[in-house]
Amino acid sequence: MNPDYSVITVESLTTAYDPILVVLSILIAILSSFSAFGMVERNIAPRQSNQKIIWNLFAALVMATGIWAMSFIGMLALKLPIPVSYHVPTIIFSVLPVMCACSIVMWLITMEAFSYFRRLVAGVLLGSAIGLMHYINIATIKSNAVMVHGTTLVYFASFIALTLALALAMAALQIQYQAINQSQYKFITKKHIFSAVIMGLAVSGMHYSAMTAFHFIPQTTNEVIDGIAPTTLALIVTVVILVLLLPAIIIPYLLRYQQLINTVHEDAGRLHAMMDTSQDALIQMNAKGDIIGWSSQAQHVFGWTNKQALGQELANLIIPLQFRAAHEKGLEHFIATGEGPILNKIIEVEALHQDGHNLPIELTISFIKLADGFEFNALVRDISQRKQAEKALLVANEEMAFQNQEKDKHTAQLTLAASVFTHALEGIVIADAANIVIDVNNAFTNITGYSHEEAVGQAPRFFQANIHPPEFYDAMWQIINTTGQWVGEVLSRRKNGEKYVAGITISAVKDTVGKVSHYVALFSDITQQRDHQSQLEKMAHYDALTKLPNRALFADRLNQAMRQCQRHHNSLAVIFMDLDGFKYINDTYGHAVGDDLLIVVSQRMSDVLREMDTLARIGGDEFVAVLSDLVNTEDYKMSLKRLLLAASEPITVGDLLLKVSVSIGVAIYPQDDADADILIRHADQAMYMAKKAGKNCYHLFDSALDDAVNLKHENISNIRAALNKHEFVLYYQPKVNMSTGEAVGVEALIRWQHPIRGLVPPLDFLPLIENHTISLDIGEWVIDTALSQISQWQSIGITLPISVNISAYQLQQTDFVVRLDTLLTAHPDVSAHLLELEVLETSALSDINYIIATMDACIGLGVQFALDDFGTGYSSLTYLRRLPASQIKIDQSFIQDMLTDTDDLAIVLGVIGLAKAFQIEVIAEGVETIEHGTALLELGCNKAQGYGIARPMPANDIPIWLGSWRPYQAWLP
Repeated sequence: MNPDYSVITVESLTTAYDPILVVLSILIAILSSFSAFGMVERNIAPRQSNQKIIWNLFAALVMATGIWAMSFIGMLALKLPIPVSYHVPTIIFSVLPVMCACSIVMWLITMEAFSYFRRLVAGVLLGSAIGLMHYINIATIKSNAVMVHGTTLVYFASFIALTLALALAMAALQIQYQAINQSQYKFITKKHIFSAVIMGLAVSGMHYSAMTAFHFIPQTTNEVIDGIAPTTLALIVTVVILVLLLPAIIIPYLLRYQQLINTVHEDAGRLHAMMDTSQDALIQMNAKGDIIGWSSQAQHVFGWTNKQALGQELANLIIPLQFRAAHEKGLEHFIATGEGPILNKIIEVEALHQDGHNLPIELTISFIKLADGFEFNALVRDISQRKQAEKALLVANEEMAFQNQEKDKHTAQLTLAASVFTHALEGIVIADAANIVIDVNNAFTNITGYSHEEAVGQAPRFFQANIHPPEFYDAMWQIINTTGQWVGEVLSRRKNGEKYVAGITISAVKDTVGKVSHYVALFSDITQQRDHQSQLEKMAHYDALTKLPNRALFADRLNQAMRQCQRHHNSLAVIFMDLDGFKYINDTYGHAVGDDLLIVVSQRMSDVLREMDTLARIGGDEFVAVLSDLVNTEDYKMSLKRLLLAASEPITVGDLLLKVSVSIGVAIYPQDDADADILIRHADQAMYMAKKAGKNCYHLFDSALDDAVNLKHENISNIRAALNKHEFVLYYQPKVNMSTGEAVGVEALIRWQHPIRGLVPPLDFLPLIENHTISLDIGEWVIDTALSQISQWQSIGITLPISVNISAYQLQQTDFVVRLDTLLTAHPDVSAHLLELEVLETSALSDINYIIATMDACIGLGVQFALDDFGTGYSSLTYLRRLPASQIKIDQSFIQDMLTDTDDLAIVLGVIGLAKAFQIEVIAEGVETIEHGTALLELGCNKAQGYGIARPMPANDIPIWLGSWRPYQAWLP
């Protein structure tokens, strides 16, 4: 039945559409467009031209068949009240124009330069082919009716065709935008679906719009209509479409799935490579507490291999016994609440090694929520070396600390690979098998200064900054090629030329056949750590003030020098030096001046020594030196003379002109065949002999001196033990006014109540501790005990002053006045004027100005002073007048012989006369007979003490003596 394009004048047949077939036709158009566009996108992804041709033809076939099927199902949806059939050859032929047009259009939209003109050409071409197919299909209709339509509808149908071309161009543009420059196709996107819907609606709209222009005029004929029945044709079309569309939809899905599987495998391989080269160990655990992941670094940290660790319970493997209960409780709490106090935080804990020892680790735990529970990731770093460094650092300087950097952790295994690479604090470099950089992370740029663009494509020359010799790198690559990994430190250079120390791990990554495919390098900037270590070593071995070696470094160098002597059969000299007069300068002008003086003196002495010699500072003003490689034992003397001269030269500090000297002790090795410590001690002993010899000289150690010093040390040790065991006691000797019989005070005299030797007199032990620090402790004990005794006597109604003897060494201490004030404050019920300090005349003359200032300060506290053993120090009248003493004690050596020796009598008479002239009280020691007392009274001395009055007695006997004491009648007026 051919259509007639004349004007309709006869009543046409009533037509209707089957809604199911209409919807089906539209869906087929949309689905075929969707499949075709998906294959077009797939056509852009492959690089081989043969694949492009296959996908292009397949897409054209699917789209053409879908358009063809839509057209026929649309015509089948038209219901006429007369029989209708179709001409099969014509039906088959009608798909060819659309097939050709779709092939051309699909090829055009895959071109890179898909311009507006090409889009317009593609739309017009496809629209024309669809229109041609439409009218060919109309011609296949066989029925007893004539098809006619109006002119207006023809124009309308043309407008619809133009609209179709525009819609096709827009859809093609959208697909081109989506697919351009893609390395993999996505198949389903919102834009993809939207483009398919536009195309399907455009094709369907054109068909149904064109069909509305046709009317069917019945014919009065009995012609038999042959051809394919509509029902049969619908079944054939449906089967053909299903055969084409199902593979067209399923195949891209399968390809996409395969691509995702490949991507997952590649990402997993990259993740494992980076984890194996990381300095941190990665451990993965499931919700049951079992280990499901164990990196190679974890084996290095804990000792367990991957095979041994996987499947084991984490708590039993690496958590110490004392922490396992807390671990299990924390895991149960997290499973129940989803909360954990240590998650995503960097903490320091102890872990258990395979061999049973505990090691400190730095731990960060994150978790991943899975469909069937949780999975935990732990990044672990062995910080044993850092802890050891911190411990050593605290010994040298408690203020130094070592900080560790935080790391971000990840929630999924696939995300972990990219996140670790991008955000790791360690620089990461990935190179191909030819050692050409293919990727670097942000930390690499931060450390080296080279950007990603500058590094990629280059050989990693930032590891080879011409600092290490070529042999270093040759050895490094030999290890990498042999073992697959190299760990070490490299001194490198940043882009700006700055040097830095990098701790690097380089690993060779091999493919499935064992061939190296990549090199992965992880490195950190450890410059600050090395600087801290260097500073620590410097602090541990050098004096902070003078920059000279300290005691530890000197001991090491001395031992080395002694071994050299043994090998070369020569000698060395150990020198111990102490500055003379430094204490006075330090106390008078302050520590700042003293420090400046020490710096100058140490530099001068260092300058006069040989380069092979070592000078060290081991105390405030104490220095030691070792003079090495002495061929003759006398060779040391010239160096000593230079040291004496260097130390004695005047020194200017600010506006001050200062002068010190040095006393030197010497021990010669191997003549003095002792170890290093004893050699230093021997030199120290010899130095004290130099001081006794007048200072500013040197003294050579001898064994007799050593024996004497050892004995002295033993005696001092025994005396210190006696003080700690409270074996010392005070005896008190009364002092009286002979003319009145009144007791005017007592003198405290120390005794040693030895558990074996009995009561030891002071002359047997006090000379041993002269000028030793133990004498200060004993002196303070005497004052404190005397004050306590005054308090006890006051409690029973006895008020009696006590005089105690003070050594010159104690009186010359800079803090003597402060410590005396502390002792007085501890006894608030005792008046200070009841305490009298007896100072030897010779002690007062040792440093007259300093002693006078100290005595004035003590008198300001309320205590009294007496000059003991007066007459033995040959004081000048000027000194006697200046000393603020309130009493003079005539030495007993003059008193004992005054009755028979006119010289002693003259001295006693002279002392009494001086005391009266200066209005100072005078008291005589050693009064043993009535005649001595009588003679003293006649000479004008009323006060006395001695065996003739009372012997020294314990404190408890004083009240008894006071009650029984009666003066001699010959002394009373």
